[in-house]
Amino acid sequence: MMRCDFSAQTIPDLGNKITLIDDSEKANQIDELFNVLSEDDRTLTAQALSASQADICCLQEVENLVTLTAFHNRYLRRWLKKGYFYRALVEGNDQRGIDVGVLSRVKIIRKLSHADKTYADLNIKPPLGCHENDRIFRRDCLEIEVEKEGKSLTLFVCHFKSMHGGRTETKPVREAEAKAVRILIEQRFADPEAENWIALGDFNDYFELDGATLFDHGLGPLIRDGFAIDAGVTLEKSPLNRWTHYYSHGDVYGALDHIFMSPSLAARNQDARLRIVRAGQPLRANRYKGHRFGGVGWMRPKSSDHCPLSVTLSI
Repeated sequence: MMRCDFSAQTIPDLGNKITLIDDSEKANQIDELFNVLSEDDRTLTAQALSASQADICCLQEVENLVTLTAFHNRYLRRWLKKGYFYRALVEGNDQRGIDVGVLSRVKIIRKLSHADKTYADLNIKPPLGCHENDRIFRRDCLEIEVEKEGKSLTLFVCHFKSMHGGRTETKPVREAEAKAVRILIEQRFADPEAENWIALGDFNDYFELDGATLFDHGLGPLIRDGFAIDAGVTLEKSPLNRWTHYYSHGDVYGALDHIFMSPSLAARNQDARLRIVRAGQPLRANRYKGHRFGGVGWMRPKSSDHCPLSVTLSI
């Protein structure tokens, strides 16, 4: 989806003007103007999401609600027996106009953006180069509560700072974001360990590689002291099969995408089914030997840089 920097003074507020479009004809014009995903890529993305069998899809790099709806109706719906009735997206902090969003078959009863939270708001020491009044989240931490059969589940949908500029150099920003997510969860629940919540999304960092524990990551605040349990580690027994992203320049197969469950939720779902859909990955990610969707190329077309990660839970 589109990646444009709207921060230049010559085009003030253009990001908001584009992302807040609610007219279908204008949305089509914008879709054509910023068509950086090919028809094949969009189709492969839809196939991968469909194969995840998720009732709730938490997405990153979505321009706006119109784009999300158009993708659902034009592409994703082709591959589904049942579509997604509920949708949520709040404009975040990324100047390129990319946000986190949610498609859900389960009723959304509450949504809350934390995009405006500053380091001062949550009493977090700003990383070097940041000010206490700067916003913590590079995009947002979108809090969504869903309800089914009288039971609720709270999701904290994330898209942390990328490794662009170096993993070590950008770690402090991701670590601050992880601290912020933990604080928000602690503020939301009096006893976080006992509640039904998940922090999930693209965290742009990994705390192990092929089973080898790493200590140079920025996810410590979420996993330290057993605060949250990573579904990928607990449910996928093979360390070589936990990867959700392939970085060709370093030939690194890492888990940048995570589903962090509350201890209580994890304890009730020790035998839950985890799915990592790799059928849309480019052929150069040659560790994967399984089925691929038709049309996948060496570098592209592809479904995404990331593999959809899903888990079936009992709440």
